[in-house]
Amino acid sequence: MIKKILLLCFVCWNISYAYTINDVKNFYQDKKFSKACSISGNIYVAYKNNEEFLNIFASSCLKSDMINRLVLPIIKLYKTKQARENAAYFSTILYEKKMLYYALCDNIDISYINLPKTDYILSKIFNKFVQGAYDLKDGKYWFGNSKDATIKYKLSIEERNGIKKMYLRTYKNDSIIKVRVYW
Repeated sequence: MIKKILLLCFVCWNISYAYTINDVKNFYQDKKFSKACSISGNIYVAYKNNEEFLNIFASSCLKSDMINRLVLPIIKLYKTKQARENAAYFSTILYEKKMLYYALCDNIDISYINLPKTDYILSKIFNKFVQGAYDLKDGKYWFGNSKDATIKYKLSIEERNGIKKMYLRTYKNDSIIKVRVYW
């Protein structure tokens, strides 16, 4: 029985390391960002000093809304000016997420925070939140879209299984088209 368990562990370990940086690049180029992000986490140790890999890893995670995974590439992006700039960009988004979560969970005023602007949706919501540019209805924060009046966003905290999570729902013509979950 122990031999079977060890064999299974060995097979799973080998499968997770069967991917290479080229696989990650291919998934990224094919816009399979979730897959690229997940695989990058599995092979991180092998490529943790490769800035190209780290940037693809972080970008994939950002594009697939798996921003908690940005931590690993952020800490290793420091060798070049471009890497530091990218690390600051990813860190800003991660910080905005944490501050929104803090504000919503604990009713903390974050209106005094001024951070660089990014094109990531959570960053846009963060900026509108600190400016007070929202409608508060039943404990949910509603945000409009300045480019498209048919699109709205709802930001809320919901507790499931004892864990508070932040939900950002995107609506188009009053129908949900995307749900992002953060904590």
